[in-house]
Amino acid sequence: MPPDKTRLNQTNVRICARRPICTAAAPISRDHGLPLRAAPPPSGTTDGLPPHTRNPAMTQTNANTNKTAKPESGTLNHPSWGPFARHAIRRLAADLTDRLSSSWDPCLDPEDMDLPELLEAAMSPPGSSMLNALDASPVAQNISPEEFDAIAEAGGDPAATASDGKSQPGIRLPAGKLFPLLRLAASIGSLSDRDAMLTPGAITMIERVPDDLITQLNRLMQHFLPPDMSVALSLGRLPRDKPYLLLLSPDILNNKVSERAVSAFTADLARAVDMRAPIVVLWPDEATVPAMLQQSLIQRRTYAPLSIDILIAALRATHSATGRIDETAVRTALSNDREISGLDDLSLSLAMRAPTAKAVAERLATLTNKAPRAPADGPWLEDIHGDTPALLGARQIVRDLRAWKTGEVAWQDLTRTLLLYGPPGTGKSWIARAMGNSAGFSVVTGTFGAWQAAGHLGDMLREMQRTFREARSKAPTVLIIDEIDAVGSREDPEQHNRSYRTQVINSFLSEMDAIAREEGVVVVGTSNHPEMIDPAVLRAGRFDMRVNVPLPDVEGLYSVFRACLPDWREADLRDLATRAAGCSAADVDAAIRQTRAMARGAKRDMTLSDLQQVFRLTHDPAIDRRVALHECGHAITCAALDLGPVKRVFLAREGGGGTVLEASAKHGVLQDMQDHLAQLLAGRAAERLVLGDISAGAGGGADSDLSHATKIATSIQMRYGLGAQGPVWTEDPETQLVLDPDMLFRVRRELEGAEKRAMQILSTHRALLAEMAEALAASRDMDSVEAEGWLARVQGGTPAQNPDMHAEPLAQ
Repeated sequence: MPPDKTRLNQTNVRICARRPICTAAAPISRDHGLPLRAAPPPSGTTDGLPPHTRNPAMTQTNANTNKTAKPESGTLNHPSWGPFARHAIRRLAADLTDRLSSSWDPCLDPEDMDLPELLEAAMSPPGSSMLNALDASPVAQNISPEEFDAIAEAGGDPAATASDGKSQPGIRLPAGKLFPLLRLAASIGSLSDRDAMLTPGAITMIERVPDDLITQLNRLMQHFLPPDMSVALSLGRLPRDKPYLLLLSPDILNNKVSERAVSAFTADLARAVDMRAPIVVLWPDEATVPAMLQQSLIQRRTYAPLSIDILIAALRATHSATGRIDETAVRTALSNDREISGLDDLSLSLAMRAPTAKAVAERLATLTNKAPRAPADGPWLEDIHGDTPALLGARQIVRDLRAWKTGEVAWQDLTRTLLLYGPPGTGKSWIARAMGNSAGFSVVTGTFGAWQAAGHLGDMLREMQRTFREARSKAPTVLIIDEIDAVGSREDPEQHNRSYRTQVINSFLSEMDAIAREEGVVVVGTSNHPEMIDPAVLRAGRFDMRVNVPLPDVEGLYSVFRACLPDWREADLRDLATRAAGCSAADVDAAIRQTRAMARGAKRDMTLSDLQQVFRLTHDPAIDRRVALHECGHAITCAALDLGPVKRVFLAREGGGGTVLEASAKHGVLQDMQDHLAQLLAGRAAERLVLGDISAGAGGGADSDLSHATKIATSIQMRYGLGAQGPVWTEDPETQLVLDPDMLFRVRRELEGAEKRAMQILSTHRALLAEMAEALAASRDMDSVEAEGWLARVQGGTPAQNPDMHAEPLAQ
C-alpha cells in the first residue's frame, strides 16, 4: 500500500523564535564534549549500528511485512574526518537549538543577526525527530519495499526518509556555518589529529583560509574542542580558570593584510610561543606566509576546499531525517571534486535549497557546466612535429595527465613540474600552452615581470598569490610561469635589493610547495637563463624535469607554420619552413602577422609569394661557409671526444648558427672538463684551420662559446680545486680573474691548450670537415639522423690534453 501522501509532502512550518520547539520531547543533551546519546535501535534492525556501518545488503523488516527492503544508497566512501565532523555538527546544532529557546533575543546577540535559519525550525508533534537530528546515530529506516519505491517515484529520497514519513531534519543548519565547519573538520583530520593539535606546546597553521571566513572560523572552532576548553583570540584576553586554545590570525583591512599587520602578528606569535598553551594560526589566502611560520616544527595544514565528501556530509545533516542520503546519485551527478571546489557561496546556497540531496547535486552539476570550456586557442601537441627532448617530455606528461583524468594513474605518481629553458623565442610558452590544450586542462599564465609591475613588494606578492589561486580554482590547470629567472638568486653576491629578492623567492617557494600538495595543477616554468635561477627553485620536487628548448629545426618550423596556417598546402608550408631555418617560433609568428597586415592593407589575402619574400635567403655565401665550418667543427670534436650524440646542426638567419648535443654523463674529473673546453673552442679552431683566421663568432654574450669556456677554465683554477693552486675555492672568481694577472695567465693558458687540442682533432678529419660544412651551407639545417650519417666517419681515440699544448700562444 503506498504511503500516505501527507507523510511524504510534509514541509517545515515557520514559527516565532521565542516559541519553544519541543514541548514533549526528551531534553536535549548538553554534554557538548561527548557524543549525544544514541537512540535505541528501531525494530527490525539487528545490530544497533549506525546505518553507514552496516552491510549495504542488510535487510530491513516492517511490522506489516517480511519482504526485503531496498539496500540503502550512499555509503560508498567514508573520509577519516567523518566521525569528527559529525560530532562537530551535533555541537553546532545543539548551540543553535539553545539560541532558539524562549530567552534568546536576536537584538542581544548581533553576531547571528544574519542567520534567518535560526528563526525557522520543523514544527513537530510530541515525539518528533528533533532529537534524531542531533543524535550520533541516524534514525534507522523501517519502511517497506513498496514505500521505498513510492518515495522514489514521487521524487523523494528513500534513504533520507524516516519511518514516520519525514525526510528533513528537525532543525535546518545554515549553509553559511555548516560548510565552513565541515571544511575546517576536513582540514584538521580525525579526533586523534585534533588531540595532537591541542597538545600543550603544539603550533599548527591552517593556511589558505579565505579572508572572509576568518571571523566565522574563530566562532566555529569552539565546536571542535573538549567541553572544558575554551578559545582565546588574543593575548590580552586569556582565560584564567580553564585550559584554552590560542587562535591567532593577522588583521585584515579592506581585504588586505598589510605589512604592518604581519609585523604585529609576528610580534604576538613570538610572545605566544613562550606559553605552553596550544596555538592554531588561521592564515589568510591573500597573505604571504612569514618566515617564522615556515619552520619545520610548525604543523602546516591547508584549509580544505569544497569536495564531494564535504557536500555529502552536509547533505546528511540538512536533507535527511535518517542521516543517510542517496549518495550514489550525488556522486553520479558530480564526477569529481574539481567541479564544485570553485563554487561561490551564493551558488552553493541556491543549490542547497533543492528538496533532496540528488536535486542539490544536479543543481550543482548544472552550475558547473553552464559555462563549458571554450575550444582551446593556440597549438596542440598533436600538431607539433619532431622528437626534441622538450616535445618528448611534454607528450609524456600529457599522456600521464590523460591517464590521471580517467583514474588510471594516481596524481602523486605523475611528473607535475617542468622547466623549459633556452634562447628567447624558441617556443617554450608555445609548448606549455599546447600541453594544456592537449591534456584538456585550463591554462593560466603568470610572469615575474607582470607581478613586479604591480607595485611595491606587498603588491607584487599579492599578484603572485592571485595567479596561483586562479590556477587552483580553475583546476585541472597548466600554470605557465614565464621569465622565472627574472627574480634572480639568493646566492647572487650583489647586495642591491638582496632583501627584496630573498622575500620574493621565499614566497615563490612557499607557493610552489603548497600547490604541490594539491591535485590538478601542473606547473611549467620558462627561462632564458636557467643559470640565474635560485638553486632551491630548481631542486627536485619543485621542478622535477628540466629540458633545453633550442631554436626549432625545419620539422619544428613546419609545425609552427602549420599551426599558424592550417588551411595551406603541406608542400608550401615545408618550403617556407626550409626558408625560415634558423628562425624562432616567435619570429615566424610575428612575420606571418606582419605579412597578413600588409596584405589586409592592400585589400587582398596573404599569398605564398608574400611569405616567400619575407623568408628569402640573402646571406653572403662566404659568411655561410665560415659559419658552417664553425658549427661542423663543434660537431666533429664532440663525436671524437664521445661527449654525446649531436641532435642538430644549423645556420641561423641572422648569420650565426648552432650545434645541439645531448651531453653524456661524466665523472667531473679534470679530463672531462678539458674535453668540454676543446669542444667549445672547436669552432674557432675550425675557422683557423681552414680559413687561416678567426671571427668573433665564438664570443659575444653570456651564452657564447668563449663565455662558457672561460667560466669552466676559471672554475678549474679557483673553484674545483683542479688547477695549479690546488684545493682552493674562491667566492668571486670573475673579479679575481681581472685583478690577478697570474690567474689570468693560467686561465688563458688552459683555453689556448684546449683550442690547440681541437685543431689537432680537426686536422685528422679535415676532409670530413670541409664536406660536411659544404652540405650544411646548402641545406642550412641537419637533424640528428643526417648529422649521425656524417659523424659516423669520425675516428675516436684522440690524445688527451697535456701541458705541452700550452707552450706556445696561438697567433691571433
